[in-house]
Amino acid sequence: MKKTCGLVFILVMITVFVSSVWAGGQRMPAPGAQPLTKVNVAVHRNAPGASLVAAAIERGYFKEYGIDPQVTIVESGPVEMAAMRADNPTLDIGYIGPGVAWNPIDSTGNSLSFVFFDQLGKSEKMVARKGIFTPNSSGKFDHAALYNGLRGKTVYMEVGTTPGGWFKDLLTAINTGYAAQDQLWIHCEVAAYLSGYTAPNNRPENRVVVVNYANANLPAGMATAGSSTVDIAVGFEPIPSTIIRTVNTVEQVADQDSLPSDKVNPGTFVARTRWLQDNPDVAKNFIFALYKTALWRAVNLEESMRMAERLCALPDGTLSHTTAFYPGLAEYNAWFANPNAEGYGYLRSLYNMRLPNIPAGTTPKSFEQAFDLRFMLQAIQELR
Repeated sequence: MKKTCGLVFILVMITVFVSSVWAGGQRMPAPGAQPLTKVNVAVHRNAPGASLVAAAIERGYFKEYGIDPQVTIVESGPVEMAAMRADNPTLDIGYIGPGVAWNPIDSTGNSLSFVFFDQLGKSEKMVARKGIFTPNSSGKFDHAALYNGLRGKTVYMEVGTTPGGWFKDLLTAINTGYAAQDQLWIHCEVAAYLSGYTAPNNRPENRVVVVNYANANLPAGMATAGSSTVDIAVGFEPIPSTIIRTVNTVEQVADQDSLPSDKVNPGTFVARTRWLQDNPDVAKNFIFALYKTALWRAVNLEESMRMAERLCALPDGTLSHTTAFYPGLAEYNAWFANPNAEGYGYLRSLYNMRLPNIPAGTTPKSFEQAFDLRFMLQAIQELR
């Protein structure tokens, strides 16, 4: 009798152990059974940049996967990249927009890798003082209206972030159909911004001056009267919406819909390559938590925006889910079903757009070297 009871006890304990360690097809930390692992993660103070991490925290997915996120809210991508690529890095992983996405392609210095596809961004917008741009008969600011409004003007933006690349793509789209001598061209005192760029002509009347200007300072600049006022600006959310809401003389004149369909702006998570190598189990758990959160966010968009606002200490209603397209279960399964699927196409487009930003004289990583999607692909297969 004692032997039978002992055998039953052992079987029960094995069952409890197995059920507490395994869930959803992958090894999971038992809640409360071990200390959480701290991970230094960066988010941006906007809907695409903060919603995934915010929801993962509030929904308890990070804790479920044994992660204790140490969140840093950054105001721009270059600052984040500097912290992540430093010799003594203060960040392990973080969200980035397309503007600084050349960093994981750069083969020099402390390496980064793309590890997660987050969303397709629509965060960049061009706003201007009313009256500068004249809409067409349908009330739309088409490419002709944008051409005429920008010709000979000055535009303010943070050139090292996504608006810088976005504006170059916009100008290319606007110039389509014009002879080279009639096309608009960019002048900027930031030499790095013009790396790889060739002006189609040098006619002063076609020049568009781009001034490097912090995204966070744009609302004040557009609210200021006099010689120091900003009349045309390109910013990333929530700044453009803030400007339009608070400055009644300003209107939106262009957004992602002003670009060709192949000029997509994926938002991704990147991680230190050394951190991935040294902490594969932690990295896997972190990315599994991101993916599980992404599936929840896709069907709970409004709630995820409120979570992002709480994380970033923003007023309720500041953030909108309309500034990005957030993929869900169907999209992740279809977009990454094979190397020729749509998701890989978006990432290759991102890679090709950012290649010109790699420092001159260096060899960029190949697409395969820059992207380490193994844990994301594993999550897509196992969390169905």
